[in-house]
Amino acid sequence: MKRLFIWIILGFVFLPAGGVKAEIYSVKLVGSAQPGCWSLEGIVKKVTAGLSSDREKALALHRFGMAHQIHYIGPYEGGREVSDPLKLIGVYGYDLCGNNSTTMCALYNLAGLKARRRGATGHVVPEVWFEGKWNYIDTDMFGYVYLPDDKTLASVDELAANPDLWLREGRRPDPFFPWDPPNAMRKAFIAIKGWKDYHPYSLAHIMRLGLRTRESVTCYYRPRGRFYLDPLSFPEQVSTQHRSYWIEGPVRQNSMAWTDSVPASYGNGLFIYEPDLRSNTFRVENPEMKGVLVKQGDELPPLAAATKTEKATLVLELNTPWVIAGLQNDLTNFEDNTEGAVVSGWFWRIEEADQNRISLSVDSGRNWIEVWENRHRGAVPFRVDLTRFVQGRYGYKVKFEWIDNGGSGQVGLEGLKLQTWVELSPMALPRLETGKNVFTLSTSPHRAVLNECYWQVGESLPGERMQNLAVAESSPRLQPVDETKPGVLIFTPPAEGILDELRLSMLAQPLPGGKTGDISVVLSLSENSGASWQRLERFTPHPEHELNGIWFNHIYREKSLDGARTALKLTLTGCGLSKVAVSALVRTSPRVPTALNITHVYRPHGGGRQNVNWFFPPGAQNTTYEIEVPEEKIYNESFTIQAVPPESK
Repeated sequence: MKRLFIWIILGFVFLPAGGVKAEIYSVKLVGSAQPGCWSLEGIVKKVTAGLSSDREKALALHRFGMAHQIHYIGPYEGGREVSDPLKLIGVYGYDLCGNNSTTMCALYNLAGLKARRRGATGHVVPEVWFEGKWNYIDTDMFGYVYLPDDKTLASVDELAANPDLWLREGRRPDPFFPWDPPNAMRKAFIAIKGWKDYHPYSLAHIMRLGLRTRESVTCYYRPRGRFYLDPLSFPEQVSTQHRSYWIEGPVRQNSMAWTDSVPASYGNGLFIYEPDLRSNTFRVENPEMKGVLVKQGDELPPLAAATKTEKATLVLELNTPWVIAGLQNDLTNFEDNTEGAVVSGWFWRIEEADQNRISLSVDSGRNWIEVWENRHRGAVPFRVDLTRFVQGRYGYKVKFEWIDNGGSGQVGLEGLKLQTWVELSPMALPRLETGKNVFTLSTSPHRAVLNECYWQVGESLPGERMQNLAVAESSPRLQPVDETKPGVLIFTPPAEGILDELRLSMLAQPLPGGKTGDISVVLSLSENSGASWQRLERFTPHPEHELNGIWFNHIYREKSLDGARTALKLTLTGCGLSKVAVSALVRTSPRVPTALNITHVYRPHGGGRQNVNWFFPPGAQNTTYEIEVPEEKIYNESFTIQAVPPESK
């Protein structure tokens, strides 16, 4: 077996204990094998670095897009195609032409280029502006077409006017539509309507990874059988055109997407949290605890009720940048999915009058549903599968409640463990390749919080108030009661605390019988709980926009906000809303130190599994390390990031 050569460059920044978090928030690991995919801005900066012309930037982003998106149906959330480019790149890694073009338009726009989506026959494509004209670059079907000068790229309108440009001999890019022959592509541009879409994407999702002490995440480059199918929009054609999707998920043989073993596919991740319930660190990291007595030494259970007959409560929260997904089981029953999120442990119930129960919230604690109640006495093991409630979400809260009515002092909780599986894109993960690999580990004192609302049954935004608005059965979901007057939607950010970044994305649609040009949305901000308002932006459609749906986005970074006193107001004229997504970067306060363990696992071709481990003490930021891989062919299996007590080295 060949030897693995490792060099570690110690670039630790040691902070005083008061300046280090118990939780490690905003963990980012980026490797030299590809751009980091934790933010769209980071992707664009890396991909276009050193490029001067708009043409070079557009084609570089096109190459990135081909390597990071599998051509496959979906994905869907909340009954709609996913339109957030960071989700499409970092969470799913697959899409069809419509949302593939959405992703590329966002990347082009963030690079400072004008871009739009265009409609062809059975196909949707992006156009990007450079060299004084629109240029068609197809990242979904892998190619573009030159005009007869063999230099200038064709636009959609030029191809529609002369579809034979597809068939001309002359210069062709590499790749050039490898799985759809030019004649097939030519037919998609004959007699097309060529609609224009200037507002195709949302920018609300934030990719930030947070870990508590004794919590870990393992990211797998190959499938572990857990992929998310949205029950609200599972398309009919999947059963015939893509019937393997039911069994395999988004897996495709013919793809330009990166993979070190065919076929290109989705990946999975596993969060495991096994806290030390007696530790001060646990209490600091999970502050939603009331009426709880923490026992010391070997006395059981470690968490008991502090007072006889009074309720003890513990709330644990799980937030993930990736979508929660479980095993499909009966493929036609979306209610029986399992092993996506499981909470287990021991609940102690001594007397018949004592009470133990577990509840769940998927809206940051605004609403709760009871998922388990103990009917037995003694130290009772529980294993509660939460998958059917939390699949398709990016976080949840679990509440444990117990009452010691008998006064035994032994009613409580022991051996708690949370396991949560997610679906993720292996193309977006940092990976090893042959030769020298440089990895950068960074953290920052922020946690990301996301709230998405479609106004389905039981859904609402935090602090939601409506004036002249009501939920409708058809699109748009939120419509004015009196169409002659503006509708007003007021809500609060998804978290309290100090907000260093606030993102808002909304999907606006004209009212039934209305026109896209009638749409107007005014966004206002209040920093004093609604006592006064500051107008931030007025949104109207691009004059050439022709589709029914319009995404509007606003990112607020001008100054930090007090989340407890901040409110947002949308004033709607000539339109309604079908979705609002609001996210925030919440500043975290210093607590106690935590270290990080990182483990890379890979297999050389024809060899056994290799594990490479690092330990980073508290306060390690902007840390780099190098791995030299001498083997000519390797297979990435996984990497694990684990938050541990400093003494765990």
